Amino acid sequence: MIPASVRKHVLSAMVSVALGGALLGNFGDVLAEQTPLRIMPLGDSITQGHRDSYRRPLWLALKRAGIKVDFVGSMTRGYGADSEAADFDRDHEGHWGWRADHVLAHIDAWVARANPDVVLMHLGTNDVGVGQDIDDTTQEIARIIQRLRHHNHGVHILLAAIIPFDHERVTQRIKQFNQSLSGLAATMDTPASRVVLVDQFTGFDAEQDTYDGTHPNDSGNIKIADNWFAAIQALIKK
Repeated sequence: MIPASVRKHVLSAMVSVALGGALLGNFGDVLAEQTPLRIMPLGDSITQGHRDSYRRPLWLALKRAGIKVDFVGSMTRGYGADSEAADFDRDHEGHWGWRADHVLAHIDAWVARANPDVVLMHLGTNDVGVGQDIDDTTQEIARIIQRLRHHNHGVHILLAAIIPFDHERVTQRIKQFNQSLSGLAATMDTPASRVVLVDQFTGFDAEQDTYDGTHPNDSGNIKIADNWFAAIQALIKK
């Protein structure tokens, strides 16, 4: 899934960064100078993971592709344990059990400190799971995006259509929520600050790709990482 041409392409001094023909901020300069792209993995337990979540396979894929990145955030631990692996950047902003309103309450401090170029946002699982109104959660995520832009007018948000549960009733609500996020992304997307929906739902089997019906196992983390990788790659193309 990582094209052989990616390494040569990214390391080129003539790299430009575009999506749909629109130049994206200063990414061209970032890559041409080989300054690491600052990526914030943002969300709840699916981002934090018990140990690595999707973050380790994503970081390793980016490294293999020659894309120089710096994961940023105030967290370095999985839930209840340090990662066993020392071969990836552990910084992140994933918080076990948190809802969108919890993240909203802290996002200003996190972003002021971390200054991300790209945010990978997988958020809303706990909100949907406890039956919170879908429109309310969507508006909280919109406000998070507004706060991200307040600190960096050129930040780009890759917004996940979140993964399913191994529970049909909850998964039906997740489908509705993901449709709402799709509309949000279409409304908030701009050439200067992209909001791109990344489909983490399709192809994810909650029975096979989680260890408890909710949290990804190794196969689930790899699927999520592959989708993020493809979306990041789309931001780094001529």
